[in-house]
Order: sequence, then structure tokens, then C-alpha cells
Amino acid sequence: MKGQPLLQVDGLRVELRAGGRLVHPVDGVHVTVPAGETLALVGESGCGKSMTALACMRLLPRGGRIAAGQVKLAGDALDALSEARMRDVRGRRMAMIFQEPASSLNPVMTVGDQIGEVLVRHRGLHGQPAWAEAERLLAAVGIPDPLRRLSEYPFQLSGGMKQRVMIAIALAGDPKVLIADEPTTALDVTIQAQILDLLARLQASRGMGMLLITHDLGVVARMAHRVGVMYAGELVETGGREDLFSAPLHPYSRKLFAALPTS
Repeated sequence: MKGQPLLQVDGLRVELRAGGRLVHPVDGVHVTVPAGETLALVGESGCGKSMTALACMRLLPRGGRIAAGQVKLAGDALDALSEARMRDVRGRRMAMIFQEPASSLNPVMTVGDQIGEVLVRHRGLHGQPAWAEAERLLAAVGIPDPLRRLSEYPFQLSGGMKQRVMIAIALAGDPKVLIADEPTTALDVTIQAQILDLLARLQASRGMGMLLITHDLGVVARMAHRVGVMYAGELVETGGREDLFSAPLHPYSRKLFAALPTS
């Protein structure tokens, strides 16, 4: 049901030990992602957006941990789950599109095998049914001649097609929440628009909640229902997209939106 909370992050604090120092890249963040809506986290590089997403997925880098707060998915506390149970959540109930598909896809596995891994693990599909579903997923994300592409390797695909494959892999488990971390950063403007339109269509048809991580306010204007502005690991302002674009309240938010080109 649209509007029902799916992902809830309450007082999230992440500790990261780096170079002998203890830092807090995320410090007391509260966000809610309802079904059928997109929350965009915006802010300059290093403000904690991606680290928030990785904490939600329990994929923090070595030396990192959730020091305080709670992450809930449809009421279930993810931070309390064992790693074995968390592996059942990732891909099946919550999936992530990573920032750089070239480094996220396995270069020595075909596209079909990489989608098939998710289908086997989370949906119990094997053999021809899995192959047919993988073909359907590639067609759904707009890849032409999907049957042929299943047998190809990532190096044979363009940047835009790699990104579409990443989306297909993320959708293979039919997740309720999709985290998209800078999903169009490395793409040219035309392909970027196509990917964003694709994500919007898929979200609407599946009723997913989406957490969109970006520093591009043009992407926010196109995709978000609500916006959270992050600065130095903290969420300094949240609100509806129109409200934040027309009348941001926090000084950092005002500076951020004032940086938008006017022509």
C-alpha cells in the first residue's frame, strides 16, 4: 500500500576506524521510506549519503560498524539479524544499485549467470525457468535482444547497458525497497534520462520504496517525492520536494539550492 513505511532509520550512527582514528561519517540520521515513494538524500561528496545506504544494507567497509540507532525493514530490525539471515534480506527484500557498474559486475561471469545467482538464491528458479526470467528482466529494463545479451560478458556492454544489467540484478529478487546510489553518475545525459525514467516506471509498477543517493539536484527534481539534505554526517533538513526547492530552511540547504544554475 502506497505511503506505508517500509524502511525506517532511527538515530543511525556509524563508526569507522581509519588511520588509527575513530570517525562518525553518519551521526544520528532519521529517515523513512514509504511504499511507492522516493526519498532522495542529497549533499556534497563525503557528507555520509552512501555510508547511510551501506549501513542500511549492512555492507559497511572493514573497520565500520553501526554504533547506535536502528534500521528497520517492514518492522524487522535489520541491525539485530545474523549475517546469515541478512544475506536472505539482501536482494530479496531490499536491493541496491551500486554507483559504478563496471566494478560491481563480475567480469568473468556472463550477464545471465549473474542474474541467475539472484534467481536461484531468492526465488528458487533453476535451469530454463531461471533463464526465461532473466531474459524477461533484461527486456523489462530496456535491453534490446535480451536473449543474446544473457550470454555476453560485462566488457561487451556499453556503460548504459551495464547500468541496466545492474538494475535487472537488483530487481531479480522482487525487492520491496530499492537503494540507488548515484545510479547515473557515469552516464551521458541522454542515457541518464532513460535510466531515471526506467527507475520511475519500475517503481510505479512494483510499488517499491526507493532511497535515492545523489548530489545532482536535477535528478532530485525529476525523481524525488521527499528530500533529505545531509551535511557532515547529519540530516539537517527534510521535506517535500517542492517545499525544499522553493523555500529551504537550513542555511546549508539554502546555499545548496542557490548553487543551481538559473538558465
